This record gives sequence, structure tokens and C-alpha cells, in this order.
Amino acid sequence: MSYTSTVTRSEPLPSRLTYRLLPGADDLDSVRALLEAYRRMLAMLAEIRREHGLRANVVALSEHGYRRVRDETGLPARLVTLGIRDFAQRSAGLDPATVTSIPLDDKLFSVKGAAEIALTTLKGRRTMAYRVEGYDGPWRETSLARLTLAGDVLTIQVGVSVTAPATAPKEEARTMTETILTRVGRIIGGLSNAALEAVEDRNPLAVAEQALREIDAVIDDVRLDLGRIKAEEHRLTARRGQLQGELTALPDKLSVALASGREDLARSGIARQLDLESQIEAIDTSLADVAERHAATTKAMQAANAARRDAEHRIALLRRPSPKTADPLDGYGSEDAARAGRLDRSLRAVDRVTGTASAAADPSIEDLDRLHRDHAIEQRLAALKQGRPS
Repeated sequence: MSYTSTVTRSEPLPSRLTYRLLPGADDLDSVRALLEAYRRMLAMLAEIRREHGLRANVVALSEHGYRRVRDETGLPARLVTLGIRDFAQRSAGLDPATVTSIPLDDKLFSVKGAAEIALTTLKGRRTMAYRVEGYDGPWRETSLARLTLAGDVLTIQVGVSVTAPATAPKEEARTMTETILTRVGRIIGGLSNAALEAVEDRNPLAVAEQALREIDAVIDDVRLDLGRIKAEEHRLTARRGQLQGELTALPDKLSVALASGREDLARSGIARQLDLESQIEAIDTSLADVAERHAATTKAMQAANAARRDAEHRIALLRRPSPKTADPLDGYGSEDAARAGRLDRSLRAVDRVTGTASAAADPSIEDLDRLHRDHAIEQRLAALKQGRPS
């Protein structure tokens, strides 16, 4: 069952899902530094509010405090924005020194499959193992999630709706990379000996063939996701190049403006310079997230292809006259040649969806992957031969 973390106000309140993170010593140090910087931000905002006589006004707090907080704490831009909103909502009687939690959104943390969570800190992205503690609730926060550090116990709580909204657009309702990884795990688990033996009386060949069809569906989905990710990367990179070009040209323009006595133009140019820097930083964060999603989706593709080879081999064994006496490794991988062009059927769909021909849509990439795998097989075989007693 899939879930979505985005819930509209017309829906019931979501449940609170708790992830218990399993950090290493360096991870804990990074989170403590992040929390300390967040507390400094709250103290600055309290000081700014007193100096300017502000109330819980997010716009005014952002205007007076955003740049100062960014410069003095080094916090990520998204966390500063979330923190200002969080401060405005919780400022009554708030003692920054006692704060133990930080608001998060889907750019500051992401679930990387069934085992890891990536978290943005002052020292870059940290990837930590986790376990699911369970659901309770309801979730009443306005932020997507909250990171809490109590002693050495590190948790992330997220508001989730167990069922995706029925009215959600088709594109928004699509499974994400981590759900695809879960699907890959399920189909691999379904191909285990125990699973096939459990349904032996109900025709294990039919079960394996159905698993093969499921794997094909997963592979098609992953290919489409790879195409979308590549198109998004291309779009972000192009936009970054445009902004960087404008930013590079600004210093000369500022010098000319000052030399001409046009301080007003120089001031406007500096304001534009700050805006461009902020936009480039946001794009860099997005590109880092795209790179992580690309790596995770590539792993899903590799796992799905491996599962397909396993399924094909099992089907071949089951179709033999005496499958129970056959060597389970006999001829493994020989089915590859028979299906060399099978995966090409979804390539044109990637182009239709993304409008961009991606590396995942290049048949030569499949040949390269196959060559790389064959090379790895030969290397391991040679190592085994060298290790044998003469």
C-alpha cells in the first residue's frame, strides 16, 4: 500500500509516522551542529522581533532576518524559510535553548528505499539507516516533517495519509522511486524457493510467469522515471547556466555604474546579484536531489533486470522434464541472448513523456551495461581460478 505525504485541508488529518534513525557518531555530530545553528536562528529572530516591534508576521520577519540568518548560521535556505514560519507560529514563550526539533520538507530529507534516509545538514547530505517505529497521531503540524534529537535518540516524524487522494492527478499519484524499490523487493521475494514451493500444487510455472510480467511492468516504470529524471536534470542545468551567465556579467556592469556615478543602478545590480545567488543555490540543491534519485532509480533498474534473469532461468528449469533434479545454476544467464531486444519497446514512450532523449533511452547503453556485467563475470571467474589449488 502506497501513501502520499501531501494532504489537502478537505481530507482527514493524516497520521503521524515515526522513523527512528540509526546514526553513526559523525551523523550525530552533524545533527547536533544543525540543531545548534537552528537555535541560534531562533534567538536572532527573537532579537529582530524585539528591535522592530514585530508580531507573528512571517513576511516582516523574512524581510528583516532572512539574509542575516543565512549569513551568520550557514543554514540551508529552505530550513531558514521553514524556521521563520515555525518561529512565527511558536514564538509565544519560546526559549530557543530548549528547542529539540526542526521542521523539514521533502528537499531537506528523503526516504531512500526500505533502509536509508538522507538528511541535509551543515556538512552536506548524511545518509542514515532507519527503522519504522509505527503510526500514531494525528499529525497537526504545518510542515511536512520534524526532526527531533533527544539525547542520542534521533527521529523524524512525518504526516502521512495511508491512501492516496482519489482526486489526485495521475502524474502526482504515480509511485516514487522508493515505492519502485519496494516493488522490486517484493517481486524478488516472490521468486524465492520458499514462495514457489508454497504454491507448488497451484502450478509454480504460472506463478513464475506472472512474476515475469510484473517485473516487466516494473522495468517499464523505472525506464520512464529515468527519462523524467534525465529531462529534469537537463532543464535545471540549462537554467543554471543562464543564471550563472547573468551573474558572471554583473561585476563589470556594477563597475561601470559606479564609475558613471550611478549608485542607484549599482544598488539595483547588487540586489539582482543576491537574487541570482539564491536561485543558483536552490538549483544546486535540486540537482543534488536529482542525482540521488537517479542513483536510486538506476539501482532499481539493475535489481529488476537481475530479477528478470532469475525469473527466466526458473521458468526454463520448470519447463524441463525433471526440474527438481536439474542443477539450479545450469545455463543461468543464457536466456539473455533470446531477449536482447525485448526492453526496447518502452524507449519511445520515454521520449513522448519527457520530450528529451535520455541516456536510458539509448539502446547502446543497454549494450554497455551488458558488456560491463559480462566483464565483471569474467573477472570473478578468473579470480576463482587463481584461488584454486594447483
